[in-house]
Amino acid sequence: MSVDKTELSSRFTEADYVIHDDPPIVFRIGEPHQGLALLLMSFSATHAVLLTACNPQVQRLSDDENLDRQMQLLHRIEMERLNYFVASGESPDQQWVEDSYLVFDLDRDLAMTWAKAFDQAAWVWVPANGTAELVWTQ
Repeated sequence: MSVDKTELSSRFTEADYVIHDDPPIVFRIGEPHQGLALLLMSFSATHAVLLTACNPQVQRLSDDENLDRQMQLLHRIEMERLNYFVASGESPDQQWVEDSYLVFDLDRDLAMTWAKAFDQAAWVWVPANGTAELVWTQ
């Protein structure tokens, strides 16, 4: 299925991205976030990526299907022995909440490979300065 990038871009940039830490860290695409930069620094990470395996090409799957896909993604993260946090992407009205992982120092090319393997429209790149960027898979 082809995804309308204009509509999705708006939805992705309006979304809150939540890292489930104590306290949670909430950030948005394109907005500098000092707490996110400090989190990367505390892990001596040069960057991080926010990835999900849920809802391929923005098509809702059942909770069980999404859980299975997330477990497959987590297996890949753990096989690479990477540090990560459980995270989520959330629409402002909370009508769309999607489980994700914030993964430290995952190679950009490998992040793209994984995002494509799980048929995602986009994923999030977080450089050391903490200003998240949306990356399209196509």
